[in-house]
Amino acid sequence: MNEKMTKEQVNSESNLRNFEPKPEYNTEDNKIIRDFYSPCLALSKGYDRAVGYFRANIYREMGEDLLNYAKRGGKVRLVCSPDIPEPDEGAAREGYESRGKRSGQEQEITLLYILIEMSKDPKEADCLNMLRLLIEKGSMELYVATRLKGIYHRKMGVFYDSIGNYIAFSGSGNETQRAVSSIEDWGNDEEFDVYRSWGSEFEAHKAETKVRYFKKLISGGSKYTKVRPINEIEREELAKYRSHLTLEDCKAGAMARNPSPVQNKEKFHPIYEVKIDGQKISPFYYQTQAIEAWKKNDYVGMLSMATGTGKTYTALFAISDLVKQGRLVVILVPSKILLEQWYEIVSKFFPKVPILMAGGRHNWKENSMKRVFISNIAQPRIIIATMATATSEDFIAFLGQAKNPILVADEAHRIGSPVFRRILQNISFKERLGLSATPERLFDDEGNLLIQSTFGATPVYNLPIGGSVKLSEEDEEEIPILGKFLTRYHYGFEIVHLNNEEQERWDEITAKIKKYIASNPSCLDKMGTSKKGIEKLELLYINRARILKKAQGKVECACKSISKIYKPGSRWIIYCEDENQMNSVAEAIRKMHKDLAVLTYHSNMGSAERERAITYFEQHPGVIVSIRCLDEGVDIPVVDGALILASSTNPRQYIQRRGRVLRKAKGKRIATIVDVLILPEKPDDDDFMPVIRSELSRAWNFAKNAENSEITHELWKIGNKYGADLITDEEIALSDEILEE
Repeated sequence: MNEKMTKEQVNSESNLRNFEPKPEYNTEDNKIIRDFYSPCLALSKGYDRAVGYFRANIYREMGEDLLNYAKRGGKVRLVCSPDIPEPDEGAAREGYESRGKRSGQEQEITLLYILIEMSKDPKEADCLNMLRLLIEKGSMELYVATRLKGIYHRKMGVFYDSIGNYIAFSGSGNETQRAVSSIEDWGNDEEFDVYRSWGSEFEAHKAETKVRYFKKLISGGSKYTKVRPINEIEREELAKYRSHLTLEDCKAGAMARNPSPVQNKEKFHPIYEVKIDGQKISPFYYQTQAIEAWKKNDYVGMLSMATGTGKTYTALFAISDLVKQGRLVVILVPSKILLEQWYEIVSKFFPKVPILMAGGRHNWKENSMKRVFISNIAQPRIIIATMATATSEDFIAFLGQAKNPILVADEAHRIGSPVFRRILQNISFKERLGLSATPERLFDDEGNLLIQSTFGATPVYNLPIGGSVKLSEEDEEEIPILGKFLTRYHYGFEIVHLNNEEQERWDEITAKIKKYIASNPSCLDKMGTSKKGIEKLELLYINRARILKKAQGKVECACKSISKIYKPGSRWIIYCEDENQMNSVAEAIRKMHKDLAVLTYHSNMGSAERERAITYFEQHPGVIVSIRCLDEGVDIPVVDGALILASSTNPRQYIQRRGRVLRKAKGKRIATIVDVLILPEKPDDDDFMPVIRSELSRAWNFAKNAENSEITHELWKIGNKYGADLITDEEIALSDEILEE
């Protein structure tokens, strides 16, 4: 296996990892030159080939690709066992019967005979000129392999790039025109397997074995096979073909034979395709870009993609080649709902791959086949587990027996939590793919450092909600995500103030915070004070933040918003802070709107009860009042409105809440988001400034991508009134620990 490369090397254009070959090719299903030789030559500096026999007319097929390769300084080393060309099938049969019966002297003169015979065909003259130039210019070294008895009949090759990667291949084909031509072009029926140096342990070992064997060949051969460079007589015969003096002179003929796909701007993207429910599915171009960015980064990285842009399918296409290689893939999710959603998709995407479920209602310990999933075998298998189950001692001990598992972490920010991070601390994953619309953890430096060390300091691919993408590589213009993958939305906000009693409690706790900091200045430095001192200060902050989150004015505002903005037939989610606020809001709306269906949804409900609530809500218009359990994993595309009462400064949380509302659904043209901002009545309240900046930065984030983005002007005026720089605060996602639990 290669040593770990630098990021600059990985992203180098002359990097074979930029081409993802198939595990095998054949002349019936593939265009061998276009699909394999051309991309490999375009990214390589070295090409070694050992074959039973060859014809110079293969270079008619390679054409401009080989010419460009040589002009860039690429080298070819070819070892072959000369064989007399057979004009027809009958002669070919006789030839195979006689092969291995010729004396050493007869074998020695065969290459010379081939060259003379080819020269009789005017069509081959250009090929011989190119072959002669390649050898004379030092771009090709030609070796002859002979055996005392029998024939040399191995067929393998290796492409090398400039930074240590290589792709080896081995199969039935020789270095001839018929061996690379498709069946309909009267070529042979040939196939070969491909091995990458950066692939699985088995694959990399096979590739390395081919490299070692070729080195032995050009060093003189093996025990029974002798290898020599072409001799002077053969060189003299080649020297006769001098209609071209430079490689550039060969260009016209090369382009006529086979124009380079590279010059024609064709890209060598891997082909991703899967059949689900009888339908062929392939990723959009932007998803392919995300996949290739991850692979170029040594199969490690975070995909930060907006809700609704297909993170799950992108991940499955990304790991598909690893699954086919028989590698164990471990998919970790933060919730039971996501566990079931992933299983439904994965089982259709990989219908023949066994899946071990762990978490929720699935007891992985009782699965009689569980040992297969950690066995050191090249067999495709997938484990899907909740993070809670995956971090248990039993599961870590179980998974620790697996060799080189691959990690896919959905909502990857969650795996950095103090509990869930244990899986990363105890299990080594070589390939790691993180998925999240909001990768950073708030107020958790240790968790963020672990996530960054696992998936990289920055996402390898970033697609925010306001971004635009190309659906296919041929598209001239990018299209906005909003409107294509997500529903466009209208944004509005309502301002709430603390009542007198709440303001008094706020002022009282603020005074205690100031007094404590004045008496214990080191408490602001987490490294310079005791854990007990930090906890005491944090408790004061938490209690003060709860005053804002549970302000009574929010309940009244919820009723007012439903009366003013809610349209009959709509389905809205109201996000609350806790169960008390949820019940108060639900009760108040029911009293005011007796004909409106008002449901509640929270984590203390049983799974069956929650499922009934969601099912009813999907089928009937109304309002569902919820706490945080609707933030992740629950997809209700028919939802077309959200009222956000919970004053979250956590970008991840409010971005996820927005995402729940923007899912596309039939007949859903535009969504509505109403944000409740809590601001002080007095604009010069310095103690309230962190709250002001946090509330307005969230509002700015929502407003700038809304259909009515002109509402940012109103927010700008409010920001000026309170002395807040909305653009700066939104860009740095300003959040203050005083507001978070």
